[in-house]
Order: sequence, then C-alpha cells, then structure tokens
Amino acid sequence: MAQILAQRPEEIDRLRIYPDIFRLDEKLLDILAYDFKVDWWDGEYSLEEKRRILRDNWNVHRTLGTKYAVETVLKDIFPGAYTEEWFQYGGTPYCFRLFLPVGDGGVSQEKQRSVLSRIWYYKNLRSHLEGFTLEWE
Repeated sequence: MAQILAQRPEEIDRLRIYPDIFRLDEKLLDILAYDFKVDWWDGEYSLEEKRRILRDNWNVHRTLGTKYAVETVLKDIFPGAYTEEWFQYGGTPYCFRLFLPVGDGGVSQEKQRSVLSRIWYYKNLRSHLEGFTLEWE
C-alpha cells in the first residue's frame, strides 16, 4: 500500500483540504461548510471571513456553550469582538454583554440581526445577552 501511495503524491496533496483552507476557492468553501455542518455560515460573508469560520469550526463545536465558543465565532466576523460576563461588570447573574468593533462603514442591521440570532447556537442555555454595544474604531 505504501508503494502505491508513494507513486501518487499529487493525489495525496489534493486530499489535504483542511490545512489548505486559506488557499481554497470560495465555491469549495461553501461546499465544505455544508459538509462540516457549520451553523454560523452565510454565503454573503467575505472570502476571508468564510476561511476563518471554517478554520475554527472544529474547536467551536468542541467547546459549545462556553465563552470561548461565542468569542471565537464573533472574532471570525468581527476581529476584536469580545464579551463580558456578569461578574466582570456587576451585572445580573448569568448574563453577558457583547462588544463588536466596527469600522467607518458601520454594520448593517441585517448583519447585526444575523450575529445576534447565531449567538444562540454557541452560548450556554442559562446565559442571557444583557447588552449589545457597537464600538466605533
């Protein structure tokens, strides 16, 4: 078997999809997102956003219900995004706040709704979103 594989290195290289996410074209990324069951996927995201989401998908699914999962997904779309848990700001127990950095172009209401609706996939069930802040850069 090893001899056969040694004769076909170009075919083996084509099978290495995951390490090559940042070189794949957009059409293939859309197919992989469907195959990998990426919940946080939107065909309207930029190519770089799609690549970051696909890259982080495994770790996010492995850590569902944690602050890490929520922040990782947010940072894939909004680099610099972060959350604060209730005990960090003296809020209501089991609540959290979300902070999204936005550039000069702002963030469309559709993208805001998309982000908020998809947070429910990743947060733990007992936690509630208490605040949502857009921070202008």
